[in-house]
Amino acid sequence: MNKSQTLVSSYPEQIFRFIPLSRWLSILLFWEIIYSIDYLIVRSIPSANGNALVFALLTFFFASICIGTVYCSKVLQNLTPHLPLFIDEPVEALQLYFQKELKNCYNGFFPIGSGLLCAGIALLSFHSFIIELSPPDTSIIFFRSTYIFIGFFFLGMALWALLYAIKIPNDFTRFKIRVNTHQFAGNGLQALGSAYLKMSLSVSVAFLLIVLTALVTPYSLNLIVLVWLSIGALMIFGFFILPQLGIHRIMSNEKSQRMRTFSHHLEEAMDKSLKDPTSENMQRLRELFELQQHLSNMNEWPFDANSLWQLISALLIPIALTLLEILF
Repeated sequence: MNKSQTLVSSYPEQIFRFIPLSRWLSILLFWEIIYSIDYLIVRSIPSANGNALVFALLTFFFASICIGTVYCSKVLQNLTPHLPLFIDEPVEALQLYFQKELKNCYNGFFPIGSGLLCAGIALLSFHSFIIELSPPDTSIIFFRSTYIFIGFFFLGMALWALLYAIKIPNDFTRFKIRVNTHQFAGNGLQALGSAYLKMSLSVSVAFLLIVLTALVTPYSLNLIVLVWLSIGALMIFGFFILPQLGIHRIMSNEKSQRMRTFSHHLEEAMDKSLKDPTSENMQRLRELFELQQHLSNMNEWPFDANSLWQLISALLIPIALTLLEILF
């Protein structure tokens, strides 16, 4: 990335700049202060059960949302130097285009609007639960309602960023995509798959925390909760796969085209070896078979099977925990 290029800062990163620490530590400190205030207010109320563990995990969830948003914005920006490796477009124009897309993802009206919408819906939906899980005291109910509104505001902004991030790689298909025969992990097209794996895993951390929050609530879980969690896991998996579908089609077509072109040379060499099986002709045929094997092993996705299993394993953990809670 050029030094002169403007970096795109997500709103959580801009907001938490007032704390002179590393960004993730600033966010964690802020939400832990929020929980400490919550805990002290509850302790000041005689014989109160404030469900401390529930709200401790909830504040960790909100912290993970903010940290994850900042982290994902950095992961996407780190893609910038890899773009010219697989997109045939002038470097400067490509970088300006990508920066514009990142600004649409993390800045402007739509992230704020999404945040306000999500926070408003969440507060209306969970207000009765806040009252049920809190001591009958106006101050703690108001305080919890306020920071839950703020937390879901950050969640709404994160959801907008994730939805827009699905669009970005599919828009790359408007350009000429260069598919290299030799692909290395973390480079070129593989860097794209690696970036979306990292972001999906960061979302999985937040997913696990909200599941743990649900598990420690005094309410019994049922199969409906498990169904909703499964839907959530499928959505995270979709966030990993959907942005790469357009690139997958191009990679798959390029592989098929190269295989078809190569088969002509292989047939010629095979006919020549059958008619005149000299050592030179046989060596040439062996070399072509090796090359055919290499072409057949070309990736059709900008990620490998190991990346896929990492994400699936991460998503199965919260579902397994919920299933165990329901059964036992």
